[in-house]
Amino acid sequence: MAQDPNDTSGMDLDGLLLPENGIVELTDKLTGYMTEIELGGLSDIIGQVLDDFLDQCGGMPEDLNDSTAFDQITRNQLAVTLAYQLGRLDGRSPQVVNLLVQQAIDSFGVKRMEESSDISDDDFQNPKELVYPRLRKLEYVEPPPEDE
Repeated sequence: MAQDPNDTSGMDLDGLLLPENGIVELTDKLTGYMTEIELGGLSDIIGQVLDDFLDQCGGMPEDLNDSTAFDQITRNQLAVTLAYQLGRLDGRSPQVVNLLVQQAIDSFGVKRMEESSDISDDDFQNPKELVYPRLRKLEYVEPPPEDE
């Protein structure tokens, strides 16, 4: 009997993707759940660490005087803070996160991620399914040091 790809009980979710409307709904539910429970604020030092992650990854603007710098910084800070809080929620209550993921899978189904790392122009029409997950799987290697 073939295994149903939507049955995740005891199944490894690696390589499975929700459709775009499923990931949007799951994100909204997780964000809503995180605002309903008290995870506690993060300390200023952890905030600085998250900001440094952003800075090291090129997520902070080069020119802080640029008119778009404030918006870019606050959007990126919100993203890493939500990711940090999601990690805390998953560590504290993995059953809640698993339940919400299972509900999204039951509602929207899953499909297997494309094996190819080649991304076409057509893929950009659906980045949440066809671009972002594949970019996350790419392995980056340090370029060899240049001879001086």
